[in-house]
Amino acid sequence: LVLTSAEFSWDFQPAQSGLPQQMCWASLPRNILSIKRAASQECVSLTLSQLLKNTRPDAFSCIQAARWLREQLPIRFARRIEDILQLPHVAVINPQMNSILNTYLETFEVIHSSPPIRTEDDERVFLQAIATQLEKHNPGTRLIAEGYREVRRLYPYIRLDDFLHDHFTTRIATRILMDNYVEMRSPKEGYVGVVCQNMQPLKIVQEIAGELTPLTRSLYGCAPEVEYRGNPDCVLDYIPRHVKYMVRELLKNAFRSTVERHLSRSTVSDPLPHVAVELQQGDIHVIFKISDQGGGMPKRMQREAWKYGWTTVNTDRSYREAWQYAEDAEESCSWDRDRGHGDPSKPLRSELAGYGFGLPLTRLHAQYFGGDVFMQALPGHGTDLILILTHLKAGTPSTEIDDLSTLLYKKEVKSS
Repeated sequence: LVLTSAEFSWDFQPAQSGLPQQMCWASLPRNILSIKRAASQECVSLTLSQLLKNTRPDAFSCIQAARWLREQLPIRFARRIEDILQLPHVAVINPQMNSILNTYLETFEVIHSSPPIRTEDDERVFLQAIATQLEKHNPGTRLIAEGYREVRRLYPYIRLDDFLHDHFTTRIATRILMDNYVEMRSPKEGYVGVVCQNMQPLKIVQEIAGELTPLTRSLYGCAPEVEYRGNPDCVLDYIPRHVKYMVRELLKNAFRSTVERHLSRSTVSDPLPHVAVELQQGDIHVIFKISDQGGGMPKRMQREAWKYGWTTVNTDRSYREAWQYAEDAEESCSWDRDRGHGDPSKPLRSELAGYGFGLPLTRLHAQYFGGDVFMQALPGHGTDLILILTHLKAGTPSTEIDDLSTLLYKKEVKSS
């Protein structure tokens, strides 16, 4: 078996010192020993507070950040490469999953082989390399979702929830590090690195509702109104892309379930019940409560809804296209940024619609900084989804804990 990509060739490897005999039966990257050496190194923890304190645009800070990333990113990518290689064979050879693996291999090689960073010119070269690699990882979430769906169509008993949880946790952490570094040279007013200060959740909800309403109306002939309740003056320090993605997923579910339930029982001319959005300000949290009258779901389905790949979306093409809707650069906290490749005639697409990744990824992103998502479903009536987000201000608990990906690495070392 030979798998090739533009940057890497894979082939069968003879037994080598330090490599388990059984691994030689598989097709392995030619730089597997470098990957294993990097994966065995210590992954240094970094809190969000530490990251933001060192986010300054001066040359010295940029060089220091580049040196830290040059040392630490290969470790993170190497461990994820090892995780992918240890998946079931049918998953590793899936074209979508294999594309992800090749991208991780390329990024590892580019950063691992980069020269030492001593001058501002060295740092600018490294910055360009990081920016280029960020772009290449943009379709990663969609490819994983598509690949997982294809694998489970062939082998429904294969479940990769633990792998996907760890993969997306480290993906979030790694992209925050890389994106913060890319943006630190050009600070924006009201931002500290990737964190926006005193953002207004109401405006974000209204923006997302403004995207969803005309889309839903064009697909179904009607759309629910959004009723706003609670404290409209809430403010939140957070990463805007994360908030937009989570709100979009929850509102999208509420719109779809409301329309589908009531169209099945009435006509387009009958009024739809409102989708209610309540905002409340806590001491260190902002709470979003999104309520619909879309029929809810039984307890068994509620448990399934948090698993990767579970979806109520019909897989026929017309429906799939219907909910692969408009996205912009803020669509995903995993940050899939494709916007029709610049072609205005192509529909803008949501990267996760219909794949069953929306709810588990929303919860993962909320929990990453100490928040959470809760579901209260009333079968036969509707669903309340409560999103709790923690302020990312200096001194708050969410900015002082080690990033979750580092904790995963420590758990891996302890269990090995």
